[in-house]
Amino acid sequence: VQATRPSGSGTLDTGYCATVLTGRQVSAVTCLTLDREEQRIVSGGLDRTIKVWSIATLECLNTLDWMSNEGHTGVVRCLQADEWRILSAADDKMIKVWNLETGQRLVTLKSHSDGVTCLQFNDFYIVSGSYDKTVKLWDFTVC
Repeated sequence: VQATRPSGSGTLDTGYCATVLTGRQVSAVTCLTLDREEQRIVSGGLDRTIKVWSIATLECLNTLDWMSNEGHTGVVRCLQADEWRILSAADDKMIKVWNLETGQRLVTLKSHSDGVTCLQFNDFYIVSGSYDKTVKLWDFTVC
């Protein structure tokens, strides 16, 4: 990974860019999120991968893809993370739940008839929206 700290970069409250991560996301970045403890960045891309980055070291900690991790087979459109999970949704009509530390896929939810474009979750529910013009509420306590 190439991480650069632009000269005169300042801090977030001054509006300057603190760091640029390049070289590891093979294609365009389509979505990102921070874990709740704000130690990691999670990015998704046109290449159907999800990458987990350390904010402290600027290193790519994990790459979740369809070949090695039973990942998405379509463009990753949205992500959300908490202290230990990542939820992702994609053009493959699926929502996937991952272990943030290990990258292991925990659950795949299939019910949308078109690509999933947005999602949010808490400890009880997952809510997702899709190109199929539906909003679905999932019981996360059984996942």
